Amino acid sequence: MNQPIGLTPNDLIAILLWVCGAIISISSATAIIIKLVQKAKQPERNQDKRIEELERLVKRHEQLFNNDNTRLNELEEGNRVTQQALLALLSHSINGNDTDKLTKARDDLQQYLILRGGVHNA
Repeated sequence: MNQPIGLTPNDLIAILLWVCGAIISISSATAIIIKLVQKAKQPERNQDKRIEELERLVKRHEQLFNNDNTRLNELEEGNRVTQQALLALLSHSINGNDTDKLTKARDDLQQYLILRGGVHNA
């Protein structure tokens, strides 16, 4: 046991080659693991991208639907006022009276048109 430990040049080269081989093996294994993780996460990235695009599209459609709903409500209000005026005209034409209804219908129609910017002075 008193023998000194000596390394020959062949032993040093073998150790150096073993260390280099270990480093190369570890880096190759790491590269493979990174590629596998990236492949595993790729569907999630694609899904997130599609979801963001769909959310943007839904937001745009929601804005368009709100604009359409506002416009339809305005049209319904205009139809209501016009139909009331038409009924007042019919009542006046039938019996020659109902001038109060006719005046009120005219005022309502005038007010509606003024608010909508259609008539400034009637």
